[in-house]
Amino acid sequence: MSKHERLKSKKQIDALFLNGKAFFVYPFKVKFMFAPAGGNPQLKFGISVPKRNFKKAVDRNRIKRLSREAYRLHKILIQEKVQVDKFDLQTMFIYTHNEILGYEEIKKAIIKCLNKLMELVPSSNH
Repeated sequence: MSKHERLKSKKQIDALFLNGKAFFVYPFKVKFMFAPAGGNPQLKFGISVPKRNFKKAVDRNRIKRLSREAYRLHKILIQEKVQVDKFDLQTMFIYTHNEILGYEEIKKAIIKCLNKLMELVPSSNH
């Protein structure tokens, strides 16, 4: 995942949590927001793992690393749609489970989330 695809700006994250919509696919709560593209369509992604569920940074970082890798390998599912329909998509995945799941379970959940986002694209974009 390249640097320009990361959702890091506090302003963008605040706008996402204020104006964005959400859905839940175990173990992720996904906040998302569509916007008309200003020039080149962008796909922005962030992952959050609450400190209250995982006290050790090692555990939080492992979950983030597994999630980012699953996203990186499967983002093509929605990336083509973003390019064709010319809109920006900002997403924040929030890990809600209180145990570390294996890569396969996280991968399946990420794929389900991306498929659900694909279903929501037309209705949210018009």
